[in-house]
Amino acid sequence: MMMNNDKQQEFQSAVSGASGTHIILPGYYCPNDMGLLDYNTSDGRFLFFIPWLQHTLVGTTDKQCPPQTLPTPPEDEISWLVQECSKYLSSDIRVRRSDVLSAWRGWRPLVKHDPHAQSSSIDDKGSGDEAQQ
Repeated sequence: MMMNNDKQQEFQSAVSGASGTHIILPGYYCPNDMGLLDYNTSDGRFLFFIPWLQHTLVGTTDKQCPPQTLPTPPEDEISWLVQECSKYLSSDIRVRRSDVLSAWRGWRPLVKHDPHAQSSSIDDKGSGDEAQQ
Protein backbone atom coordinates (compact mmCIF):
# COMPACT_ATOMS: atom_id res chain seq x y z
CA MET A 1 0.00 0.00 0.00
CA MET A 2 1.31 3.44 -0.90
CA MET A 3 0.41 6.93 0.33
CA ASN A 4 -0.23 9.93 -1.90
CA ASN A 5 1.54 12.75 -0.04
CA ASP A 6 -0.54 15.48 -1.70
CA LYS A 7 -3.93 14.20 -0.56
CA GLN A 8 -2.95 11.71 2.17
CA GLN A 9 -4.92 8.96 0.43
CA GLU A 10 -4.08 5.30 0.48
CA PHE A 11 -3.52 3.63 -2.88
CA GLN A 12 -3.70 -0.08 -3.62
CA SER A 13 -1.47 -1.69 -6.20
CA ALA A 14 -3.30 -2.15 -9.52
CA VAL A 15 -0.99 -4.95 -10.67
CA SER A 16 -0.18 -8.41 -9.37
CA GLY A 17 2.42 -10.85 -10.64
CA ALA A 18 2.20 -14.30 -12.14
CA SER A 19 4.77 -16.65 -13.59
CA GLY A 20 4.92 -19.82 -15.64
CA THR A 21 7.81 -22.29 -15.73
CA HIS A 22 8.93 -24.08 -18.90
CA ILE A 23 11.49 -26.81 -19.58
CA ILE A 24 13.10 -28.25 -22.69
CA LEU A 25 13.53 -32.02 -22.96
CA PRO A 26 15.14 -34.07 -25.73
CA GLY A 27 12.98 -34.45 -28.83
CA TYR A 28 12.43 -38.18 -28.42
CA TYR A 29 9.88 -37.55 -25.65
CA CYS A 30 7.29 -36.13 -28.07
CA PRO A 31 6.31 -37.04 -31.66
CA ASN A 32 7.15 -34.31 -34.19
CA ASP A 33 3.57 -33.98 -35.38
CA MET A 34 1.58 -34.05 -32.15
CA GLY A 35 1.38 -32.11 -28.90
CA LEU A 36 -0.76 -32.28 -25.82
CA LEU A 37 -2.58 -29.84 -23.55
CA ASP A 38 -3.69 -31.16 -20.17
CA TYR A 39 -6.09 -29.03 -18.16
CA ASN A 40 -6.48 -31.66 -15.44
CA THR A 41 -3.02 -31.73 -13.85
CA SER A 42 -2.33 -32.72 -10.26
CA ASP A 43 -2.56 -29.08 -9.10
CA GLY A 44 -5.22 -27.86 -11.53
CA ARG A 45 -3.05 -25.74 -13.81
CA PHE A 46 -2.80 -26.23 -17.56
CA LEU A 47 0.26 -28.05 -18.90
CA PHE A 48 1.44 -28.25 -22.48
CA PHE A 49 3.76 -30.90 -23.93
CA ILE A 50 4.69 -30.08 -27.53
CA PRO A 51 7.41 -30.63 -30.14
CA TRP A 52 9.61 -27.56 -30.66
CA LEU A 53 12.71 -27.33 -32.88
CA GLN A 54 13.55 -31.03 -32.59
CA HIS A 55 13.06 -30.86 -28.80
CA THR A 56 10.12 -31.21 -26.43
CA LEU A 57 8.77 -28.07 -24.77
CA VAL A 58 6.89 -28.60 -21.51
CA GLY A 59 5.35 -25.74 -19.62
CA THR A 60 2.60 -24.64 -17.36
CA THR A 61 0.27 -21.72 -16.96
CA ASP A 62 0.61 -18.91 -14.53
CA LYS A 63 0.92 -19.21 -10.81
CA GLN A 64 0.65 -16.11 -8.64
CA CYS A 65 3.98 -14.84 -7.35
CA PRO A 66 5.61 -11.60 -6.26
CA PRO A 67 7.10 -9.45 -9.04
CA GLN A 68 10.73 -10.12 -9.91
CA THR A 69 13.14 -8.48 -12.32
CA LEU A 70 15.06 -11.68 -13.13
CA PRO A 71 12.75 -14.61 -12.41
CA THR A 72 14.53 -17.94 -12.19
CA PRO A 73 12.72 -21.26 -12.42
CA PRO A 74 12.13 -22.71 -8.96
CA GLU A 75 13.47 -26.24 -8.58
CA ASP A 76 10.14 -27.45 -7.18
CA GLU A 77 8.41 -26.25 -10.37
CA ILE A 78 10.97 -28.05 -12.56
CA SER A 79 10.50 -31.23 -10.51
CA TRP A 80 6.72 -30.91 -10.79
CA LEU A 81 6.93 -30.59 -14.59
CA VAL A 82 9.23 -33.63 -14.81
CA GLN A 83 6.84 -35.63 -12.61
CA GLU A 84 3.73 -34.56 -14.55
CA CYS A 85 5.37 -35.66 -17.81
CA SER A 86 5.33 -39.25 -16.59
CA LYS A 87 1.53 -39.34 -16.95
CA TYR A 88 1.80 -38.98 -20.73
CA LEU A 89 4.53 -41.51 -21.42
CA SER A 90 4.82 -45.26 -21.43
CA SER A 91 5.57 -46.68 -17.98
CA ASP A 92 8.95 -47.94 -19.22
CA ILE A 93 10.07 -44.39 -20.06
CA ARG A 94 11.19 -42.29 -17.12
CA VAL A 95 11.82 -38.55 -17.38
CA ARG A 96 14.68 -37.57 -15.09
CA ARG A 97 15.82 -34.17 -13.86
CA SER A 98 19.06 -34.75 -15.79
CA ASP A 99 16.99 -34.88 -19.03
CA VAL A 100 16.09 -31.19 -18.63
CA LEU A 101 18.21 -29.32 -21.18
CA SER A 102 16.96 -25.86 -20.27
CA ALA A 103 14.51 -24.25 -17.85
CA TRP A 104 13.16 -20.76 -17.43
CA ARG A 105 10.36 -18.89 -15.78
CA GLY A 106 8.53 -16.03 -17.41
CA TRP A 107 6.93 -13.38 -15.26
CA ARG A 108 4.13 -11.08 -16.32
CA PRO A 109 2.07 -8.39 -14.67
CA LEU A 110 -1.68 -8.86 -14.37
CA VAL A 111 -4.22 -6.12 -13.83
CA LYS A 112 -5.96 -6.61 -10.49
CA HIS A 113 -9.75 -6.62 -10.49
CA ASP A 114 -11.26 -3.61 -8.71
CA PRO A 115 -14.74 -4.47 -7.37
CA HIS A 116 -15.44 -0.74 -6.84
CA ALA A 117 -14.67 0.32 -10.43
CA GLN A 118 -17.45 2.20 -12.23
CA SER A 119 -16.55 0.63 -15.56
CA SER A 120 -16.21 -2.94 -16.70
CA SER A 121 -13.42 -2.00 -19.10
CA ILE A 122 -10.88 -3.64 -16.80
CA ASP A 123 -12.13 -6.96 -18.23
CA ASP A 124 -10.85 -5.88 -21.62
CA LYS A 125 -7.35 -5.57 -20.15
CA GLY A 126 -7.42 -8.92 -18.37
CA SER A 127 -8.43 -9.08 -14.75
CA GLY A 128 -5.78 -11.62 -13.74
CA ASP A 129 -8.46 -14.04 -12.57
CA GLU A 130 -6.84 -16.78 -14.69
CA ALA A 131 -3.80 -16.78 -12.38
CA GLN A 132 -5.78 -16.89 -9.16
CA GLN A 133 -6.86 -20.49 -9.53
